[in-house]
This record gives sequence, structure tokens and C-alpha cells, in this order.
Amino acid sequence: MNAFIELPTAQLIEKMSNEDYHARPEFSSSQLKDMLRSAAHFHSHNIVKEHEREVKKHLDFGTLAHTLFLEPELFETEFAILPEDAPRRPTEAMLKAKNPSPETLGKIAWWENFDANNAGKTLVTAEQMAGAKRIVENLQSLSMYAEMQNNYGMAEASIFFTDPAFDLELRIRPDWHIAPCSRFPNGLIIDVKTANDARFTAFSKACGNYAYDLSAAMYREGFQQYYRTSEKPAFIFIVGENDAPFVAKQYKASELFLSVGETRYNKAKELLAESLLINEWDGYSLELEEIFLPSYLTKQALENNFK
Repeated sequence: MNAFIELPTAQLIEKMSNEDYHARPEFSSSQLKDMLRSAAHFHSHNIVKEHEREVKKHLDFGTLAHTLFLEPELFETEFAILPEDAPRRPTEAMLKAKNPSPETLGKIAWWENFDANNAGKTLVTAEQMAGAKRIVENLQSLSMYAEMQNNYGMAEASIFFTDPAFDLELRIRPDWHIAPCSRFPNGLIIDVKTANDARFTAFSKACGNYAYDLSAAMYREGFQQYYRTSEKPAFIFIVGENDAPFVAKQYKASELFLSVGETRYNKAKELLAESLLINEWDGYSLELEEIFLPSYLTKQALENNFK
């Protein structure tokens, strides 16, 4: 695509809080993924909100590593390190005891003071911090990290845009993106992931299971609408394993990967636009279908002559 195409106006907001971003009415890639499962799932999760989740009070290890790698300046406002000599948190029975021991009173006072000084923060242990720092060190050894350092970009910038095909209001929040420059004329999007296994086969399976290809397609479209580039940006995954030795890998989304993502992205938008128009939210097909084993298992069985 070399000719200039008139696109709707898009908006970029830097430093928007995660809470404010998710409170916006535009549709996200996670919501479009619900449409690929069924319109009923989208309606349940995003309109009537039957599965609205409580705010997380436990540590998301990926979020910790993500913050340390991309936005270390936010660590102190979002996390608190639990001292290694911290007393065990008092049980409900201890808190309700009529005549608590001096030791119990000391524990209660310690935790009341600690919680007051760290209200709203996620608690992390020294061991968790050590692991997250090792992930960050390994991510920083990748060549893409040097590109992040040497070219102007930003973390967690929120982009709001209108889908040109179905007139849907959409939103994206790339982990990191590099603005169009001489090195990257069409810009670059970098998606930071943590995974149990960062090897090619395992991570490619995760990409399919979690529809990372759909997200890539949506992010590229929103990016192009905002920056008005002649082509959509390349899309890079940098992946850190979330267990020792916390090694890292980097992958560039192939043309085939992105083509499949475009197909799934467009299908999800079409289904959503249709459901919004007619206000019908169907579940799975009610037809009787044959079931097969996964292709890899069938192939394995055939190669072994069913032995």
C-alpha cells in the first residue's frame, strides 16, 4: 500500500492509568477475542458483565516483570517489598481473640502499620523480586532492547481509533512502540510476554491459544491510523520465561502470522458489528458435530501404525 488512504482520526494518550484505560467504552482486543468464542460469551463478559472480576489482590508475576522492564519508575507506587523478617500475618482468630498475647498484639500492630504505609500496593517478596530482575536482565540482553533504547518510543501509550470497515470504536495499549523514524519508517510495536516456555513450538502454540495474532492485527491498524504511515508497523514479541533460569527469546511476527491475525480480527469485528446491529447474542452452534482428535495426535498414531 503506497498510496495515501484517508483514515479516521485517532487519538494517543500517554501516561493514562490502567484503570482509566479499561474504564473506557471502546472495544479492546480481549473483547474481540470473546467474539471468536461466541457472541454469547462477549455479551456475558462485556455487556451484562456476569463475570466481572474483582481487583487483583495477589501478585501477577508477569505484571511485576513487565513494570520493572518497561516502567521501572512506577514500581514504588504500585508494589511494596515484604521484608524477609516480617511476622506472619495474624489469622482471623488472632484478630478476634479477647485476650491476645503480647506477641499477637505485636504482629497486629506491625501489619496495621505496614498496610497503612502501603495501601493499594501489591506485595512482593524478595525472592519474587530477584526472579523478576533476572527476567529483566535477560530481556535487556536481546537486540530489540537496544532498539528500544536507541529510538524514540513509549510504554503503555493508549490509542483510540475508529475501525474503517465497521465503524466500531476501538482501543489498544501496546506494551512499547517506537514512533516512525529513519530506522523504522513505519514504526515498530513490541509486545512483552512472560511464559512458562519461550521456545518456538510452545510459544507459537500460546500465540494461537490466546489469539496474539488478532491482537497484533488490531494494534497495527490502530498504530497506522494514529501515525498515518504508508504501511503498518512490524510486530515483535520479546518473551521472558517466568521460572528459573528466566531466559528470554525474541520473535518477529511473520507475514503468515499477521495474515491469519488479520483474518481473525476482521471476522471478530464483523461478528460484533452484526450482533450490535440486531442485538442478538447467540452461543455455540446447536448442530450435532463429529469430534476428532488433535491433528498432531492423529499423525503420531498413524506414524506408529496405531501401536
